[in-house]
Amino acid sequence: MLDKNTQIGSHPKNNTKWPQSFEQPISYAPLVQLANKNWVVPQHFLRYQHSLDSVNEVLSNIEFSAHFRVLAAKKDNQIYLQVAILSPDNYQSGNKAKKLLFGRRWYVEENLPTSELIQTVLLALKVAREHEVRELFQLTHESGLSTPFNNHHDLPLMAQNSELICNQNDQVNDIDAIVARCIFAGEQLRLIAIQAINSDNYLYTVQLTCDECQLGEFNAKTVVFLASDSSANGFLHGLINALIKISNDYVNEHFKYNGFARFSQHVVAEQIGLLSVVLRSHNALNLCSLGKQSANQLNFEIDSGRAPQGCNQAISGFLAAHGIEQPENAHLYQFNVL
Repeated sequence: MLDKNTQIGSHPKNNTKWPQSFEQPISYAPLVQLANKNWVVPQHFLRYQHSLDSVNEVLSNIEFSAHFRVLAAKKDNQIYLQVAILSPDNYQSGNKAKKLLFGRRWYVEENLPTSELIQTVLLALKVAREHEVRELFQLTHESGLSTPFNNHHDLPLMAQNSELICNQNDQVNDIDAIVARCIFAGEQLRLIAIQAINSDNYLYTVQLTCDECQLGEFNAKTVVFLASDSSANGFLHGLINALIKISNDYVNEHFKYNGFARFSQHVVAEQIGLLSVVLRSHNALNLCSLGKQSANQLNFEIDSGRAPQGCNQAISGFLAAHGIEQPENAHLYQFNVL
């Protein structure tokens, strides 16, 4: 399935006005006929000029959870996305009242392809949900309750005092004891099974007992995951990685644009590969010389505009560290160092 903005109609002589004002085909853009007989212009032959209105138009075609809303805003002529979240306080399990929270800002370039804009929304949702998952996991201690994997710990402070948190001699290795101290979404975990795969990998099966988690995929969920060793610390890191993967998989299956779940496992990877070959095949594109010039100019504009401003010295050092005086595509950039 293709985004509607890449499809121009059922026949190459269709002269209907291009459906989206924020994306337009370059001069002499190629038409490619797909296996379903539709004629399309591949996205890499489109120019994009996004505005706040166009970004909101794209957002209006995205479906996901009612508890997460992706918003578009603008400040100092810069468009950005932000996830709004309605969620109970993860640190007060008894309080079910919901707070309105906002995630980090994701900036949108004016010439960002619509497909990449949609995938930025997908990533923003995954990161916002990961933040929630990390806070929902708690560990009990004699002195209180902690969320060891949350994103709010003082990283510079930890780096300055790393001996306090990297002392392997203080590791607990009783898996049953550590599981008894684990809480997710306000409820304890149950260890179902441990299986040694080899000396480096252990397979754990854990039962989550929560039944009112706002992230519904975790309710009464059986979690199976590998850990790199048999220590309690290996178990904890393996568990949080598995929980985050469950959240990401949920987004992949339920995030839809125009009703299409692009990253669902129901999408056949082999067919995506074949479609990509068709859209990029020289034979299918059959670009004329003027079309090639337009395409090369578009690629130059996009690539040359990617370079960060004011970073000449840092980029020079980056190249020198790899023994490179000039990269193969040095002609794209206007750095003094190149």
